[in-house]
Amino acid sequence: MKIVNSEDIRNLEKILEEQYKIPTLMLMENASIFIFNFLKENIPDLKDKNVAVLCGPGNNGGDGVALVRHLLNYGVKNIFVFSYLWDKKISDLLKIQLTLLNDVSILDLKSNYKDLRLFDVIVDGIFGIGLKREIEDDLKNIFEYINELKKIVVSIDVPSGIDSDTGEIRGSAIKSSYTLTMFYPKKGFFEYPAMEFIGNLVVGRLNFGEAFLDSLVKSNVELVDENMVQELIPVHTKMAHKGRKGKVLIIGGSFKYTGAPILSALSALRSGAGMVYLAIPESIHMIYRAIYPEIIYIPLKQIDGYISSENMDYIVDIINSYGIDSIGLGPGIGLHSDTKLFVKEIIKKLDIPMVVDADALSYIRDILEEIKGKKIIITPHYGEMSKILNLPIDYIQKNRFLIGEDFVRKYKINLILKGPYSLTFTKEGQIYVNPFADSLLATAGSGDVLTGILASLLAQGLSESNACILGNYIHGFSVNIWKRNRGNYGMISSDIIDFLPDIFMEILKRKSI
Repeated sequence: MKIVNSEDIRNLEKILEEQYKIPTLMLMENASIFIFNFLKENIPDLKDKNVAVLCGPGNNGGDGVALVRHLLNYGVKNIFVFSYLWDKKISDLLKIQLTLLNDVSILDLKSNYKDLRLFDVIVDGIFGIGLKREIEDDLKNIFEYINELKKIVVSIDVPSGIDSDTGEIRGSAIKSSYTLTMFYPKKGFFEYPAMEFIGNLVVGRLNFGEAFLDSLVKSNVELVDENMVQELIPVHTKMAHKGRKGKVLIIGGSFKYTGAPILSALSALRSGAGMVYLAIPESIHMIYRAIYPEIIYIPLKQIDGYISSENMDYIVDIINSYGIDSIGLGPGIGLHSDTKLFVKEIIKKLDIPMVVDADALSYIRDILEEIKGKKIIITPHYGEMSKILNLPIDYIQKNRFLIGEDFVRKYKINLILKGPYSLTFTKEGQIYVNPFADSLLATAGSGDVLTGILASLLAQGLSESNACILGNYIHGFSVNIWKRNRGNYGMISSDIIDFLPDIFMEILKRKSI
């Protein structure tokens, strides 16, 4: 599903009106029906609820007034409209909607906002996607009051106060339970801090087919969905042997971080790789040999408990003689000057698909020009990206799309910028937004598991871009599996590994339905 900005929506509405003779008033009617149907299906005993609809002076307010008409016709008994800035200029479409509305109480929001405590459901139709200015001080107080009430809040198109393009808060914003957005998700929804205000996002096509809308809208940003990833899962014939299912080499570990590389190796196996080799310092490989016999261990020379640069030629020989298909470099590798030399040489000299993560990312800053265009996926979180680019973490967090797109355009390597709604930037120029945002994934070793998944998918023949899309989705989907049975606490990285076969099965099972 494409992700767009406000200009894209304005252009779309213009095309629909000028080329297809579909007036904006009809779009408003379709939007109000979409919102009504959502409320009817998701709010138990809706007819008996007290419903407040907050309507601003523009077309967003027009959507709200049209919704009130449908709610009245359905039989909702207690509906009040709270108007904002209607004493000034209001849109022509809002005027039309008001002529169609009868028998409803209209209160001024500024004067009566404290009455909102008496309502069960609050529909927010104050501002839409056009908001680019700071809101008035009195409205800031109203928004803060609404947020303190902790009612069911349904926002029309965008929570009021949010810039739908940048994700900025224009002074204050309504924190929504549900955001019902029209046509497509908006780019700002996946930026900080807006992502904390959106709640559950629901997209309404307004009775248009997705293929038709896509033909009218150009965007290089997409929200990953199940239909997309179903087509990417590797399929092996019944006669495929382990060598044909991909050979992965995980390189990492140190005396300080002994567990990280084993998480990567196990996740690579559970993601379908036929053979996984684990190259770790010789002093720690005995910890796991008897516990995980499915892994092939390669002890490496070490210095001070870290991987030594003397291993470079040995690793090249291993890769060539074993026919390695992909590498996962960095899990638990630690920070050491000699390891730094090793990592740099590995990345510069080898030309097979490679995932670079964890402390290995700390070493690539001064070789970015030398590795431009290589078959590499890097997977930094905000802190690691901050070190690579020498930029403040909060700046990266607030400008994820801009920073990631510039980086990949310059260096031509694939980037997964980890965090809520992790972003994949491909060297082909596309941006893919992972649909999962949950603190359950913020657990030690989670990134190491992702490295193993990605390396496994690369070894099974996926392109770097497709491995990123599928791997990131699978990693995030683990949260759904956990929450079904365990709730919101306690998931650890080894749980993600255990879930991997179930995740593949569930995605493929839905494809066959």
